[in-house]
Amino acid sequence: MKMMLGKRSVLLSALVSSMLLVTACGGSDDKDSGAKTPTQPTPATEKLTGTAATGAALANADIEVTNKAGVKKTVKAGVDGKFSIDVEQGAPYIVKATKGEVALYSYAAAAGNVNVTQLTTQAVLAASGDAVYGDAKTLADIYSQWATIASNSAKITTAVDKSAKEIVANLKTVFDASGYTAAKGYPDIFKTAFDANSKGLDKVLDSVKIDLDANSSCTGTGTAFNCNFKYKVNGETFNWNYNVDTNGITIDLDSTAGNTGGIPTGNYNLTVTTTIMGSQTPAVTIKNIPKPANQNEFCGSSDVTGQLPDGEFKINSCSFNGTTGNINATINTQGVTFTYDVKYVYSAA
Repeated sequence: MKMMLGKRSVLLSALVSSMLLVTACGGSDDKDSGAKTPTQPTPATEKLTGTAATGAALANADIEVTNKAGVKKTVKAGVDGKFSIDVEQGAPYIVKATKGEVALYSYAAAAGNVNVTQLTTQAVLAASGDAVYGDAKTLADIYSQWATIASNSAKITTAVDKSAKEIVANLKTVFDASGYTAAKGYPDIFKTAFDANSKGLDKVLDSVKIDLDANSSCTGTGTAFNCNFKYKVNGETFNWNYNVDTNGITIDLDSTAGNTGGIPTGNYNLTVTTTIMGSQTPAVTIKNIPKPANQNEFCGSSDVTGQLPDGEFKINSCSFNGTTGNINATINTQGVTFTYDVKYVYSAA
């Protein structure tokens, strides 16, 4: 259901943004030109979900997410290592999972699924080879200085994605033995959802041990780049190649290889109609997506408001009868309040 909600929020954001622009260009009513008492807008939130694991689930780990402004939010993972957390909107995010002496890190360029494993930890730190973290050299420094570092988000995302691809290239034989193939593509170690069930991506994690901690660091650039980690693959010492050739490595979010995650597809088409201040936008249809199981699932995601324009949002009502959902809300932006209604109709594909 996660991916469907993400598509819905992006679509809603675009429709609302365009309607707000049209309304704003229409002028203002003199009756509303008087001074208004300013209100403190409620910060919009976004949902991050994922799994914290080293192969075995990091059961009951403490998950802490920090946004680009340095605002932190914490939640406790389940016994299966899975977590879901609503954070104050402000990508990119850095994520930390701790349990006892174990501390794992991860990165999310946007809301959605984010795994926290030894591989994501290494990818976050190894991205330092592209000089995207300023003076921060260790995992602890990167995490504590995130509010300053995150302004370089585009370059960080590029560097982290590059590091993730290099991990797959180094461990290609392990990924192949875990059910992945070059023809179908390899998983995104950050975004491909998985269960701690010794299958697919989790089978890779079972095979790989990296002895890194908060003080781990990398030095040098180019062919001289190196990190002070030690690796073991299937119990044997493994020599990591920091300049590995990544040609032929294709990352595919839908490469689940036996996992229950990946990009979901469904047997329903969704038609969305938005009405703002009495004006209706053209209906838009999204094909082949899953249908929410009940009203709680339909209404329960913060993705509905997470990508709307800046301002104060209030969901007045939300209903779902199994095939049709309706959301009524108000937006207060720049001292002007708008009402909008969104209708979601699911039909068999």
